[in-house]
Amino acid sequence: MKLACQYRLKPNRTQEKILATLLAVACRLYNDALAERKDAWEQERRTVTYLEQAGKLKTLRETDKEVALLNFSAAQHVLRRLDKAFRRFFKAIQSGQKVGYPRFKKPHRFRTLEFTYGDGTKIKPDERGRLRLSLQNVGLVRVIWHRPLPEPAVIKQVWVTRKVDGWSATFALEVPDERLREPLPPTGKAIGMDVGVENLLALSDGRLVDNPKWLKKIETKIAEKQRILSKKVKGSKRGKRMCRQIAKLHLKVARQRRDVYWKLAAELVREHDLICVEDLTIKGLAQGNLSKSVLDAGWSVLLTHILPDKAWRAGREVIAVPANGTSQRCARCGSPVPKDLSVRWHDCPHCRLSVHRDINSALLILTLGLERARRDGCLPSCLHEAEGESQR
Repeated sequence: MKLACQYRLKPNRTQEKILATLLAVACRLYNDALAERKDAWEQERRTVTYLEQAGKLKTLRETDKEVALLNFSAAQHVLRRLDKAFRRFFKAIQSGQKVGYPRFKKPHRFRTLEFTYGDGTKIKPDERGRLRLSLQNVGLVRVIWHRPLPEPAVIKQVWVTRKVDGWSATFALEVPDERLREPLPPTGKAIGMDVGVENLLALSDGRLVDNPKWLKKIETKIAEKQRILSKKVKGSKRGKRMCRQIAKLHLKVARQRRDVYWKLAAELVREHDLICVEDLTIKGLAQGNLSKSVLDAGWSVLLTHILPDKAWRAGREVIAVPANGTSQRCARCGSPVPKDLSVRWHDCPHCRLSVHRDINSALLILTLGLERARRDGCLPSCLHEAEGESQR
């Protein structure tokens, strides 16, 4: 399995200046390669490929001392990054989407250097035996090893990233599946989960998880700093300082969101063998009237990244069911009970079920999820046994 592990870097001032220079060189290489592709098409109607541009790197490094500072594999990765941008652009055009042409990068927006491990970068001990990250033309950079790298693992690539609060290194690893999977003991329980804006989660066991509304809590502070920024001279030191302060607030929100979701996912996986969720098209929902609230809730962080990863490692099952109509049907009798968003309580006139509308949706998602798990043959064996005992 492929795994990414991120660690903070603590470069000294000299190393930080060199890293900033390398990022600027990589950004210039990206923009020059983009300009070459653009000019070739506009003037000659000719497509420039990655192989064509990569073949010129050796000559370019001999004539340009700044590009020579950049590790050869890192320079290749810059060109691959541009090639991927064009591939995505052409793919989107072919599928009928309206997308923009790949854009030139501003230096402050080019934040990542990619290395092939063993070529310009390696983990090495310093004179005291402490493990450091060795980077070509930079030296041994201090790493905050807050956890050890999993073993056995093969490091494939390293991304060095400049963030608003410092530098980080992300190691791309290949780890045997059995090393990562630690199946938990069966619980014989299944749960349905409905995500929302008013309540972050509604669970089929009757629990409602409040939405912290991370972004809304600091909107006033962000707006205040943005007003101050609007009065600064563009490109000035004070303007850049204010930009960093605003970026730190957004980074804080993102980390708070991930922290809450990691803890919720850990609890759900620990207590249930089967977790049923909605198969949502979040991109479409984020374009509606509640777009800001949907993006603030960050459902995709939980549904597509954190929860599936946690469940896979613990040997649990996650089932996604169609989201269409889950709020308009009764979970007990299946009868249609139409209601708009302003109606927050579900009252079924047929079976007299009276619950919060989000709890009703979670119960219906659980029912649909169990049906699909039986149909697909992925219902955990402990749930089969629990069903058999209840029927007796």
